[in-house]
Amino acid sequence: MTFHQIPTAQGLYSPQLEHDACGIGLYAQLQGKATHDIVMKGLEMLCRLDHRAGRGSDGKTGDGSGLMVQIPDAFFRDVCIDWTLPAVGQYGVGMLFFDRDEQVQQEIENKLNDFIIAEGQELLGWRTVPTNPEPLSDTAKETAPVVRQVFIKAANTNDSLAFERKLYLIRKQTELWAKNNNKDFYCASMSSRTMVFKGLLTPEEVVEFYLDLQDERFASAFSMVHSRYSTNTFPSWERAHPNRYIIHNGEINTLRGNINWMKAREQ
Repeated sequence: MTFHQIPTAQGLYSPQLEHDACGIGLYAQLQGKATHDIVMKGLEMLCRLDHRAGRGSDGKTGDGSGLMVQIPDAFFRDVCIDWTLPAVGQYGVGMLFFDRDEQVQQEIENKLNDFIIAEGQELLGWRTVPTNPEPLSDTAKETAPVVRQVFIKAANTNDSLAFERKLYLIRKQTELWAKNNNKDFYCASMSSRTMVFKGLLTPEEVVEFYLDLQDERFASAFSMVHSRYSTNTFPSWERAHPNRYIIHNGEINTLRGNINWMKAREQ
């Protein structure tokens, strides 16, 4: 099994009829001072949203939980010792989910590296995110991805929005290549500002699975959390904390209609 486990239509289930409702929360320091306490307060708030967290039929597998934080610059400067990070905002970090097949992982990483160069940016390095699958349910363990981070240096350090657009293009091209070549790949986030930690997890499992979040050096000025309650949509590692720039709450019951309207206006 892989982390990409959304089923096809069967029985009473149809992907065309999916909609969901979730719980959200934001904890922030108004002056923008980043601390580890804010990260932990956000995770505590996430756990208090357990009533908005769905469970699988085993009673253990979460529908999905996660949080968005600022890029923890001081933390990365301590742990990324194989390369030199430029100033804050002049590098981006991608949070990536890979299948456990090392050959496939290497193929995708090579293509992503190519897209970084093609977009005129610079690859700084790769880092495997330390994770602990032991507390997870059997289903979450069996489908857990390999989580890797890619660090990308901006070519133009004077235009942060232009760099964000470049990161977007790198992500979309890699996702499209993986899809066209039937490779399991997902980008949880790729930005010079924020990061997303998420998965097929219960609220309390987020900090247990992602060991970086436990480190006192890991700091952010805000924590935006999302606890998934999938009323009709099938849960998966990708669908936890579903947005890369903001999070939602409420029923998304016009998904197919929105997709059709977008396709109608593509030209």
